[in-house]
Order: sequence, then C-alpha cells, then structure tokens
Amino acid sequence: MSLILNKINLFVVLDILIVAFLLYRIYVLLTRTRAMQLLFAIVIILVFDVISRKLHLETISWIIKNLSAYLVFGIIVLLQPELRRLVGEIGNMPIFNWINPKKIQHLDKIVEAVVELAKNQVGSLICILQDMKPEYIIERSVKLDALVSKELLLTIFYEENPLHDGAVIIEKDRVIAAACFLPVSDSPLLKTTHGARHRAAMGMAEETDAIVIVTSEETGEISIMHNGQMFSPIPKEKLKEKILELMNKKS
Repeated sequence: MSLILNKINLFVVLDILIVAFLLYRIYVLLTRTRAMQLLFAIVIILVFDVISRKLHLETISWIIKNLSAYLVFGIIVLLQPELRRLVGEIGNMPIFNWINPKKIQHLDKIVEAVVELAKNQVGSLICILQDMKPEYIIERSVKLDALVSKELLLTIFYEENPLHDGAVIIEKDRVIAAACFLPVSDSPLLKTTHGARHRAAMGMAEETDAIVIVTSEETGEISIMHNGQMFSPIPKEKLKEKILELMNKKS
C-alpha cells in the first residue's frame, strides 16, 4: 500500500512540475512580446468582472459576460505567433533532440558573408530557420532554392540588386527566399537609433525561433536577434561561436 501511495505522490509531483514548467515558459514567452499588454488587459477585465459582481453592477457584468466568449477566440487569434513559438520551444528541448536532431548548417559560408558585409558597411538581414517555418512570410517573398554560398549572399545584398531590400531566409543549407518583409517590433530593447532593419529582425525573433543576423550600414556592427532578445555588437571572430551557442551546438 505504501508503495502505491509513493507512486501516486510521485505522479502528483511530476504533474505539478510539468504544469509549473509550462506556465513558466508561457510567462517568459509573453514577457518578451507585445502579448504581455494583451495579458494585462485581460487581467483588468477580470478585475472589473469581480468588482461588478460584488457591487451588483448589472450592465458592466452583462457586457463582460457577453464578451467573454469572443475574448477566448480573440486570445487564440492574437496569440497565434506566441503559441507557435511555445510549441516550437517545447519540441526544441534537449530531451527531444534524439527524436529530431538538428542538422548542421553551412555556417562558415554564412559567417564569411556576414563578416564581409559588415566590413563594407552593407546593410543586411539574414534569418536562419530552426524548427519553425514562417510560411506566411515566405509566400509574400521572392522564392529561391539555392545552395548557401558567400557569393550568393553578397550578391543579394548588393545595393543595385532588386532583392537587396528585405531579408534572406535560410533553411538548412539552402537560401529559400529573398526580399522578405518581416513583422516590425516595438520592443523596448531597441533604441531610437535602431532603424527598420533591426526592428524587422526583432519582429522575426519574437514570432519565430529563427536566428536573425543584422549588419548595420551606418556602423558596420553585427547584431543577432533570437527569442525576443538582442545580442549586439557581436565581434566578427565570435560570430560563429554565438550562432552555435544559440543553436545549442558545440563547436
């Protein structure tokens, strides 16, 4: 009997730990995005609902009651990018790596191109996809299917090239799209000096698990956006190491 009770207690503890972990990941994910504002608004509505019931404010209570069904639907729609990222992060946990191991990408060629673009102060925006594939962005871009090479990336971001205005998306060892227009972020991590390129990079990093590399045409600095965070400036000699770190890969 005691053995059975111990097993039950173990499952209860495991259940609590799993739920706590998921709630924590959701909280961390929301704090890095604009969804936190939505969550704050929902809390305010719930507070008003409790107050209206206590004070018998029938009109407010009726409005909130009738809006609650639409509110749930609205939350699902508005938090769609965050929910996609949450599922992607869960699937990206080390415990699942044996099921779907990451493939090594042609980082050397990407790094060589980024270093040269930064050296020449050419603005660029390169997205290295991981588990999540933003089809809604790719559909509106110029689709390519070319092997990653330093020369190709330099050519795309050459100022006279029609494809230079926008981002490049790389999946595994192939450039799959160019001239991609990314969602723009208003993250407080960005300074007023950061332009549209950095804001687009952060927007992509907030909505997907991609590693987004930016080179500034004003300063030549290299920045990386990932999971709603910004790493800047990145020394040229540390670029590959940083990418590998974010991909949870060892050199």
